Amino acid sequence: MKNLISVLFAAVLAFGCSAVKSGDATVVFNVTDAVSKEIVLICNNDMKTIMLDEHGYGEIVLPDIDAVYATVYYMGDLSDVRQLYLEGGDKLTVSSDGRDFYKKMVCEGDKAAAVGYLNTVRLTALPDEDYALPFDEYHKKVMAKEADAIKLMKANKLGNMGRFEEMEEGRIKYSFGTQILMYPLGHRFYGQDMSYEPDEAYYDVLESYLVENDAWAGLDQYRDFILEAAHMLDEENRNVTDAYPKAVAQMKFMADRFRSEKVRNSLLHYLAYAYVDRFGTDDIQDMENIYRTYVKDTALVSKFDKVCEKWNLAVAGKPSPDFKATDIEGEEYTLADFRGKYVYIDVWATWCGPCRQEIPHLKALEEEFRDAEITFVSLSVDKDKNKWEKMVKEEAMSGVQLYLGTESPFIDAYQITGIPRIILLGKDGSIIEKSMQRPSADATKDIINSLEGIR
Repeated sequence: MKNLISVLFAAVLAFGCSAVKSGDATVVFNVTDAVSKEIVLICNNDMKTIMLDEHGYGEIVLPDIDAVYATVYYMGDLSDVRQLYLEGGDKLTVSSDGRDFYKKMVCEGDKAAAVGYLNTVRLTALPDEDYALPFDEYHKKVMAKEADAIKLMKANKLGNMGRFEEMEEGRIKYSFGTQILMYPLGHRFYGQDMSYEPDEAYYDVLESYLVENDAWAGLDQYRDFILEAAHMLDEENRNVTDAYPKAVAQMKFMADRFRSEKVRNSLLHYLAYAYVDRFGTDDIQDMENIYRTYVKDTALVSKFDKVCEKWNLAVAGKPSPDFKATDIEGEEYTLADFRGKYVYIDVWATWCGPCRQEIPHLKALEEEFRDAEITFVSLSVDKDKNKWEKMVKEEAMSGVQLYLGTESPFIDAYQITGIPRIILLGKDGSIIEKSMQRPSADATKDIINSLEGIR
C-alpha cells in the first residue's frame, strides 16, 4: 500500500542553476575514498548530478531559493537516503566516507542542526492494517501521529534555524495527510469492503487541509496533497480518470478556489509542467488557456515554455532528430544512410521482455516487405553492448541492427521513457508517426501498405 503513494504522486522536473547570488544556496561535498564520482541531489523534484573531482570535492549552487528540502543519493543506492534543508543564502558542507556514505555523513554550516534532525527523526506511517478501521477512528490515529511528530520536532529546539520549524510543520502535516487521501483505497483493500465510498465526514476532513499558505507553496508534500484533494473534492469530475481531462479539471478547481497568487502559481505550474513533461503538447489548448491566464511568475512560465519546446523536436511532418549508432562491426550509421526509403525504427533492449516478444513479429514483417521501399532499423538502448551483440547473433536478428546506448539526443528528442518504441519516417527523413504500431499489431501491415510508393 505504501507503494501506492509513490505511484499516486509522480514527480516533475523544474529547477535550474545560475551564478551565485544572495538568494542562492550552496552545497559543498567532501567525500574521502570516493568509490563513485557522482552524487545525486533532488531538489524541487529536479535531479542534479554533482561530479566529484579527484579529491572527492564537488559543489552545487541552488539558485534563488526560498526554503527547500533536498534528498541526497550516493552510488545509486535508493535503499537509504539523506535529507538536507536550505534557505536562500545558506552554505552547507556535507562530508562523508565513500565506502559508508550514509552512516558517516556529517554536515557543517547553515541549517546543519536541522539536517541532523531530518536524518535522525523519521516520520513513520500507520500500519497498513489500520486502513480497515472506520474512518473516524483512522482519522484520530493519523492526527495523533501528526501531533506526536510535531512534538518531537519542537523538542529538538530548532527555532533558531530560520523558517525550518514552520516548514517542517507543513511537511509533517501533509505527509500524514497523504494517509487520509489513501484511506478510501486502503479501506476497500484492507477492510475487504470493495463497495466502500467516502461520506461527507471524509470530504470535510479533506477540505480542512485546503489551507492557503504561501510558505508551503513550494513544499512537495503540500502541493501533492492539494492536487489530489482537488480531484477528490470536485464532485462533478471526481470520477474522471483520463490524464488530460483530469488535469484540466484540477486546474479549474484550483484556479477558482485559491486566492493566493503564490500558491495558485505553484499548484497550476506544478500540474501543467508534470502533464506536458510526461504526455507532450498535443491538444492542450484548454490547459494552456488556464495556465497562461493565471500563472504570471516569469521564472515558472520560462520553465513551462522549455518543457513544451522539447516536444517540438519530434513532431509529425518535421525532419526527424538524428542519431549516431554502430553495428556489430563498429561501423557508424546516421539517418542520412537510410534516405530514399521509408524507415521503420524499433527502439529496444535485450532486458525488455515486451521488446523480445516482438522479435519474431519483426522478422515476419521484414520478410513481408523484403522487396518494398522500406528499411527496418533496430536501435538498442542496452547499457551492456556485449549483451546486445550476443542476442543479435543468437537470435539471428535481421534488418539493420545498431547499438545506440543509453545516452543519446535521439532518445531525449523523442521523449522515449518506455520501450519498445516504434518510429516511422518518410523517404525524406521526416516523421510520419513518432509512436508507430508495434510489429505484432494487426494494423501495422495495413499502415505500411498504405504508404505512397512503398511497392
